[in-house]
Amino acid sequence: MKVTGLWHLKAAPSLSSGFMPLLVSYFAYKQDPIKIPAMSSHESEGKTLADSHEGVPRPRIQTLSDMIFGLALSIGAITQLAQKPTGITDIAYSLLSFGFSFLILALVWINYSRIMSVLPLETSRVTAANMFLLFLVSIEPYLYNLMTVSPYAPLPGQLDLGTTTALYALDVGALLIILAYFTHELTIEERHLIPKGLVRGYRLTMYSTAIVAAIFFLSDLPIFWSVLIIQSPPVPLRFFLWASVSVARMGRRMDARRTRQRSL
Repeated sequence: MKVTGLWHLKAAPSLSSGFMPLLVSYFAYKQDPIKIPAMSSHESEGKTLADSHEGVPRPRIQTLSDMIFGLALSIGAITQLAQKPTGITDIAYSLLSFGFSFLILALVWINYSRIMSVLPLETSRVTAANMFLLFLVSIEPYLYNLMTVSPYAPLPGQLDLGTTTALYALDVGALLIILAYFTHELTIEERHLIPKGLVRGYRLTMYSTAIVAAIFFLSDLPIFWSVLIIQSPPVPLRFFLWASVSVARMGRRMDARRTRQRSL
């Protein structure tokens, strides 16, 4: 019987080599458990947060998001190739309109990347909102192209510029509302996603983003299309609202960046 047991032990070296260290480690821990370092409260909190995020394919989601944003910007530029300007005025109008679309997507992309680098996709609401935002980004070039080909005074059977700009305003407003929602998720202090010193700044960003989204939604009202700031060429009040809030938001970001640099 002893020979047989010895033969079985030699025939399964992997079993003995894998089981014996575990057995030795178990008895070592039972005899001297103090040698195991205790985890601090901050480490345990970070470990718990990391464990809650485990299993979420964040790199793949970020890659998909970057690809959609990049394609949206590229398609917007490609649509300019179909334009056939007849003068310097047409060229300036095409560049200004594309610059506005580029500015909107770039600002959304920057804010989105900064938020999603911290915000975990651990709830169904956040995941659904993220997918809907990417859908809105993907259709932005289509709605922008509709604006560029829609005439101000359409022929029968054509979409007028007022309708296409209203659709574009809804798309941009929905993008900003989702960004405001993501920022709100960051400011929930119980989740400890950002330091407490940054909560106030993120809340101000959330409020300003929601206000800009409300302005885009408000610009859908017919009065903001019928009232003209410039008669020839016609520039409706809707365009003035879009340009003013975009410039104001960009200026606020630059001022906030300078304030942070002075505080360092």
